[in-house]
Amino acid sequence: MFESPKLKLDLEAPEDIGNLAERLSESDCHSLADHVIELVKIDQRSMDEWLGKANGYLDEIDKDGNTRMPGAGEQTGSGEDTIPPSTSLTLSSVIQATARITGALLSEPDLVKASEPGGEPLANWVCSQLRTVDPDWVTDTDPLILHMAVTGLGWRKRWFDEHEGEFRSAFLNVNEVIINDSAKTLDRVPRITHKIQKYPYEIQRSIEMGHWINYEPNFDDIDPQEPQDFYEVDMWLDMDGDDYDEPYTVTVNLDDVPCMVKCLPRWTKKTIISDKDYLVFRPVRRYYAYKMIPDPKGSFFPRGFGWLLNKTERSADRLLASIDDTAKLSSENGGIAATGGIGLPDKIELRGNRLTSINTDGRPINEVVSFFPSKQVTPGMFQSLDKLMTLGDRLAGTLNLLENAPASMTATLAKGIIDNGAQQHSAVHRRIIGSITEEVRAFAAMANAMDILPKTIDPKGAIEITADPNMATELHRGATAQAYHDMLQMPMVFNPHEVGLRYAQIMRFPNPEKLIAPPPPRPTATPMEQGEMALAMEKEKTNRLKANSQSALQMAQAILALSKAAEVPGNIDLMRVQLVRLEKTMEQLNSDTNSVGSDNAGMAGPSPVPPPQASPPNPQGPIGGGTPVPAPGGPNPAGAGNSPSMGMPIVGPAPGAANGSAPQGMPPAGPIVPQGPIQ
Repeated sequence: MFESPKLKLDLEAPEDIGNLAERLSESDCHSLADHVIELVKIDQRSMDEWLGKANGYLDEIDKDGNTRMPGAGEQTGSGEDTIPPSTSLTLSSVIQATARITGALLSEPDLVKASEPGGEPLANWVCSQLRTVDPDWVTDTDPLILHMAVTGLGWRKRWFDEHEGEFRSAFLNVNEVIINDSAKTLDRVPRITHKIQKYPYEIQRSIEMGHWINYEPNFDDIDPQEPQDFYEVDMWLDMDGDDYDEPYTVTVNLDDVPCMVKCLPRWTKKTIISDKDYLVFRPVRRYYAYKMIPDPKGSFFPRGFGWLLNKTERSADRLLASIDDTAKLSSENGGIAATGGIGLPDKIELRGNRLTSINTDGRPINEVVSFFPSKQVTPGMFQSLDKLMTLGDRLAGTLNLLENAPASMTATLAKGIIDNGAQQHSAVHRRIIGSITEEVRAFAAMANAMDILPKTIDPKGAIEITADPNMATELHRGATAQAYHDMLQMPMVFNPHEVGLRYAQIMRFPNPEKLIAPPPPRPTATPMEQGEMALAMEKEKTNRLKANSQSALQMAQAILALSKAAEVPGNIDLMRVQLVRLEKTMEQLNSDTNSVGSDNAGMAGPSPVPPPQASPPNPQGPIGGGTPVPAPGGPNPAGAGNSPSMGMPIVGPAPGAANGSAPQGMPPAGPIVPQGPIQ
């Protein structure tokens, strides 16, 4: 049972803790190493079954040819000295998937982009680190994807190199990383182990620089530079005896007497939340898992093309080997000849291009030898092989449906075939994009936690991978580019500048922004044109004022003429009412004129509506013969709704009228039409 040491540590100042192995006794370092190794063995046993299958898939990929020979029984066949060809279903699928995913990732001008405004500086810094500073990130991506395609899982590790003073990364295969099968997410896993090897010169350098304690390593006498095995474990341990675990990185050697050589805190001031009663740790992540196909049972370990195509490829390879063996046997000569003598051999082999002789004592050869039946390659064998190959391609998502497409295939059918044939690769592509996006964000958080991120960069900037997660193949890229090209033919519907920019970006043209012409400037009027427009507006206002004044003058003349014609006192009261209406009409005309002026002040040119023309003066006087004259209004002449309209007669009973009759000396209600000029 492991007993936690009782070191006095200031957990809120991790930069002052240093290598805890230097504070422990030699016996504590050995006991702690034994405890760590025991925990790692538990994780190792949980993944042994999956790891054994994964290594088997890797071995099948690495074989030179088809080792699944047919069971020939009593005869070896003509292909005893040659290896028959293999269908290579898994290898073909792996190569295609790797080429598509790697091409989609690394063909973009920038690996990382800002997913929200403000993240551009952080995206540029991370992209520069991956492409330029880190010498291994780009070159390791291709083998990582290929390894993942076979086994279903690939690892990448990132750390800060103490010797070089910069970030580094490395691709790790499934045999180098140990993790418990019950793990759900890497953020919550209690342990993750990297099985590393160090050369003696690297070990000595780490000891001399003070990164490791001097544990007196035992090097091999025959080969002084034989690499030594170590476990580097990111785990939780209680190193201060407070019964609470903290995140550490522990390195132990795997000699006959294991020893802990380094134990560093895996948190910084920026990754802890301090409270009065407890501390919350948010350790940095150094391991990133690339997964292909999730496990149907929910295990941490995924599946790859090896698991997906293993059974189908076995059957197809066995059938292909049988076809190859039968074809060679039927195309080569060989037989048995009878000779004299006594005795028969124990075994008779029928091989291609060979003649075997036996003793028959003169008897017919068919009495002493039973010939093997003659084998022939049948059409059914080829049909079965074709079905197996089609099944494998369908499982891997590499089936080329265009081979059997009808001659009258429409564009819609072609798009459906393209989409259906790429569904498997599209799903894998999205998972890879998500994994790398998670990796670059964790890398930015690590740099910020270690105070290595430049001060001018906001660590909270949102970043993501530039590659489109919905575009896994060049067929998708070509179809999308064609759609953008078709949209450019409809500039009245779509924005041509935005569509053109997206078309150039999806085709990966260099500097696509420089290919797009700026939008044409909006036309502006010259000073002379502006002056002409202002003059036309003033003329418009003047014409409206003239028209309104002329209308008011005509109304006043009509009322004055009507008052002179009145002979009874009732007509005087009526005329006063008309004068009040006239005053209100003039006020309304004045307000209309002002509103017209203010409306025209912001116009870019003269109004398209022609101004009303003033009526010419009547040569016979204000009111000529046959010209309608306004009549009195309704019962409430001063009402708001009874204002006279220009050029329209006022119809209504006169004040004081009853039962439809007019007062003495007044005409009946209705328009007053004089029969001649008023003297």
